[in-house]
Amino acid sequence: MAAERFDFRFDDEASQRLLVAALNQLGEGVIVADAKGALIFVNDAAALIHGVRRLSVKPENYAEQYQLLTVDEKPYPPADLPLAKAVRDGEVVEHAHWKIKRPDGEIVDAIGTARPVLDRDGKQVASVLTLADRTAELATERKLKLALEARELLLLEVNHRVKNNLALVQGMLSLHARSSKDEAAAQSFKDAGSRVMVLADIHRRLYELGTHSEIEVVGMIGDMVIELVKTLPAERAVDLNLKQKGRALLATNKATPLALAINELTLNSFKHAFGDTDAPRIAVDIEAGDEDMIIVYRDNGPGLVDPEKPPGSGIGRALISSLSRQLHATVEFNSDEPGFFARITVPLR
Repeated sequence: MAAERFDFRFDDEASQRLLVAALNQLGEGVIVADAKGALIFVNDAAALIHGVRRLSVKPENYAEQYQLLTVDEKPYPPADLPLAKAVRDGEVVEHAHWKIKRPDGEIVDAIGTARPVLDRDGKQVASVLTLADRTAELATERKLKLALEARELLLLEVNHRVKNNLALVQGMLSLHARSSKDEAAAQSFKDAGSRVMVLADIHRRLYELGTHSEIEVVGMIGDMVIELVKTLPAERAVDLNLKQKGRALLATNKATPLALAINELTLNSFKHAFGDTDAPRIAVDIEAGDEDMIIVYRDNGPGLVDPEKPPGSGIGRALISSLSRQLHATVEFNSDEPGFFARITVPLR
């Protein structure tokens, strides 16, 4: 397409030709309107994007003459067009997105900026619109967005199915516990079922929150301990004192061993701490700061026989050791006055 000349006045024709040639070298489209909004220049890139080059078009006719559409491909209200706003209100409109229907029927995604041009006295003498064809880039972004949405839905479904499968496993373990005549075996089935339900609860929370990579653990641990105290069998009612402060997000592969470790401490209290305790009590303080999260767990049982060894079964000790390795956590055990005391410090950064 032949280059159009500016309607502006330059010192000489050579300067005018030089400016027009420079603007036509740009890969970005440039459209210039005079003080009243009539189009006086359309460079080659802008003409290529639109498929047409029309001058003397007024603001109320921009949309019709250049087939401009909204993002949802409806006719663009003329008064809302970026260049119209620059002409009418002297407004700067940056990174606007609209669509163009070319004469061949192709729909083009355009991204552009419109701004007024002022003379030395601050009087608006023109307006300029710069635009670029971003059809390919935006189509790729849309495909990626759809792919990510499909991936998220798939992962949510995976969490949902894993939760259901773990609940089924827990049900089978409970059935074995009830039918077993060996008390030790029955207790092992119950303990295993409790651990499986911790995993199921994590996947349930991931599904309900619509995420799959991290989980808020202050609330999760608090809810888990409340549920354990309600459901675990005990000769006497166990009083729970729970304090929670702050929020902490942990990746699921770190939240899981932490939840299992707290589960193990609670199981241990019910199995070993409260046999001769008149008013059994558990206290859990969870506080998350900027740098770390501190969990203090106490019961009022007899305390540790050997403070050098973590409480619980061999599996419990393995889980708590796994916690310190996976989270780089500091784990302290001791006897309280009276009872058992554990402090777990988890770095959050």
